[in-house]
Amino acid sequence: MPRFFMNSIIHSPFCNASLLAGLLFLFMGFMIRKFPPRSMKAWYGYRTFSSTINEKTWHEANQYAAYLSRCMAYILIPFGLLMAFLFKTQTDAFLYLTICPVIFCALLMTGMTEWHLLQVFDEDGERKENKKDGVDIG
Repeated sequence: MPRFFMNSIIHSPFCNASLLAGLLFLFMGFMIRKFPPRSMKAWYGYRTFSSTINEKTWHEANQYAAYLSRCMAYILIPFGLLMAFLFKTQTDAFLYLTICPVIFCALLMTGMTEWHLLQVFDEDGERKENKKDGVDIG
């Protein structure tokens, strides 16, 4: 009986990549917002070369990535539910239609966060608003 139950859950269209990743994006977005990583050595957080330049870039990248993660979750969860209602079983088309949005949202979140860091910070990790003509005015 438990084996049949597990197979029915795993093969259900409600067990799809968009829905599960959307829930994970939502959870991580709220966790990083509520409990931001205290240092760059924390086991979780948004970690790229530009986000680990200094503590200011680390904090900004994590706050922005957490916001985007929640936004992406609000797209992925309804999309995953829609796919679960449209398909009765998991077919190849179903798998592609639920995995592609997850990959797209993950790449979009990374690209937008990196773009945000480039707009806010210079190559040394200093805020661009604090500089004028190469002289620190802050």
